[in-house]
This record gives sequence, structure tokens and C-alpha cells, in this order.
Amino acid sequence: MKILYISNRVPYPANGGYPIVLRNTLKGILNLGAEVSIFSLNPAKHFVEIARINDPVLNQISITTSYLNTHVSAMNAFKSLLFNKSYIVSRYYNTNAAIQLRNILSETNFDIIQLEGLFVVPYLPVIRQFSRAKVIYRAHNVEYQIWDRFADSEKWPLRKFYLHSLAGTLRKFELSQLNNFDAVATICEADLRELKYRGCTVPMQNLSVQIDPDEYNPDLSLTEPLSVFHIGSLKWLPNKEGLEWFLENVWADLKELNVGLKFYIAGKNIPEEFRNHEADDVKIHSSVENAKEFMNSKAMMIVPLLSGSGMRVKIIEAMAMKKCVISTSLGAEGIRYEHGRNILIADTADDFYRYILQCSTDHSFVEMIGENARHLVETDYCMETGSAAIMDFYHKIEEA
Repeated sequence: MKILYISNRVPYPANGGYPIVLRNTLKGILNLGAEVSIFSLNPAKHFVEIARINDPVLNQISITTSYLNTHVSAMNAFKSLLFNKSYIVSRYYNTNAAIQLRNILSETNFDIIQLEGLFVVPYLPVIRQFSRAKVIYRAHNVEYQIWDRFADSEKWPLRKFYLHSLAGTLRKFELSQLNNFDAVATICEADLRELKYRGCTVPMQNLSVQIDPDEYNPDLSLTEPLSVFHIGSLKWLPNKEGLEWFLENVWADLKELNVGLKFYIAGKNIPEEFRNHEADDVKIHSSVENAKEFMNSKAMMIVPLLSGSGMRVKIIEAMAMKKCVISTSLGAEGIRYEHGRNILIADTADDFYRYILQCSTDHSFVEMIGENARHLVETDYCMETGSAAIMDFYHKIEEA
């Protein structure tokens, strides 16, 4: 089976949810004998020099990229708002990229073409014109939900109005495209239910996040006992919003107890205002060379997500590293967890406060949560079974 993946960024390095999901998908189906190619947009903010990629998975794959400048233009944003078009999506369409894609499709007959997320959907007309392949859309999130929830939490009226306008045009585009594909895949059951409820009638299947457990080797002897951490890009607004809430409503009270807890914040694009929180008990890492080693060295992961959509891949990774994860229900959305067994669900500041204190004094409880979390990953999110499910879905759609 010949498969082409079209992505809005190169899946290297695999240091965030989107590239991790895509890279692991590629690894799994390569192991099952598929012939794989990628056409990736290469936006300036995530630019990757292909010649410098050193990855045993991606080195097996034909990769074509197209440079893209997604810099936000106030004029273009205003025009999109004026003409009721989604500026969030339109920034990812480029004529040169469309020509490159046309050339790829003219040279190779693919069986399956998978669009990785909403931002590459504007290239669907090119695919339909130059290929007879079955087209699958994989929804990494329900994008308009992210913007709806974020707009709802905005306090400034003018900005709230603008964010709701962006969410509205995004919703219109996202829902209008659902039945233009041969099939839709999600990585979160809640997203599948939402899209079906919103009118998706083409074949659908939830294909959860998958990881290779052999790539995650926890060593509890290297873990700092009284340590709490958050890892993720703070360029993503829901992460930023949730972390600000946690620092103000939870950590400020924990700090007053003076019990020796330390909070580590790691990720790219950390806004300068977070530097104001840096102190003896709050450490900020704007660059983490190895995310797995960083997670291994800390005891408790917090995910105080208040808005957003989709599944948090970093939670699955932390579980694979036997971490005790404390998350909001929304943050853990899509994960088949058991509260109190393999994760702790905290939907209020008091919940976070109480669970962090409990975990600080009961190390055997923390280890139990971590062991059960690792078991969940090995049984429900293992690459071997996940890849087989993906290939079965592809064969079903190809034969339809």
C-alpha cells in the first residue's frame, strides 16, 4: 500500500503532540510494510532543514517540504474577518506548495492520502484533481472548540469579540469540509462524537495516540521526590492560560506552606511574563534537550488545562515514564483512565492543592499511580496494536 501523509509541519524533532503522533504513525505502518511518503509544509516558526534530519524512522521515508511564512498580518486578518473566511486556516495555503503537491501526485499513484489536521485541508481540491487515492482526514483536535473555549475565558470585551469571530469562521470551514473526505479519523473519542454530532456521515474511526513503550525507560532512582512539573509549548494559548491559573490559584498557596516543593516549567516559547514567577521554588527551562530525561527527573506532572480539544500526548508520554499525572478532566480528555488508579483528576484549585500535598507525603501512592499508568500505556496505547488498527482502517476505506 502506498500512502502519502500531508502535514502542516515536518515531524522532526518529535518534541510535541503533533509531530509525536505523526512520527509514531509512520514508524508503526513502516513496520507493517507500507510504502510511505510525506509532503510537509515547512513554516518559518517550525522550520527544519531536511538535510539535517537524523531520525531512523524519517530516514526511511521520501519527504518533500514547502517553505511557508505563516506570520500574522493584521491587514490579512481584517480582510478575512470582513469576508467571513477563516484566517487561521488560510495562512497555511500557498500556491507554490500546491504546485509541489500537484507534481508529487502526478508522479505517483497513491492508495491512501491522509491529511494531518485542519490546516492542510485547503489542499484537498488539488488532491481530488490529480489523484484517485482515497482521502482520509485525521482530526488531531476539533479546532473550533479550542478557540470557542479560549474566547469564552477571555475577559476583555473587544478581544473576546474578535476571538469568537475567529472561532466562528473556523467552525464554518471545519464543519463544511467533513463530508468532503472518504473517511475521517480522530485520536480522541470525544472528538469523534462531536464531529458525528455535527453532521459527519462518511466512515469514521477513532485511532488513538500510539507510542513505542520501548522508547520510554523510567528510572525512579533519578527522580526528585518533592518536584512538580509542567511541560508543553506556551505558544499554545490553552497551555498558557492553564499555567497562569495554576500559578495564581494553586502554587501561590502551596508556596506559603514552605514544605520544600519545587515547580519546574519547561517548553518552548515561554512568555517573558512567566519569568516574574521564577524563584527558588519555581524553575523555568526554555529549552529541554531531552523531554524524557526531564520527565524522569521529576515526580508529579500537572496539566491544568481549562480549554482545548483533543488528546494530550504529553500525558501518555508521562504515563509511559511512570509519572503521577494530576490533570483537569479536560486535560485528560480522550484517555481511558481511572481516577485514583492511574491518574488524579483535579477540576478545582482545591483538588490540585490537596492531591499535590498527598503525593508529597505518600511516595508509595505516587509510585502506584505511576506503575498503573505505565500498564495503561502498554495495554491501550502500544504502537503494535495501534498500527494494526490503522492499517485495517486503510484497507477498509481503500476497498469501499
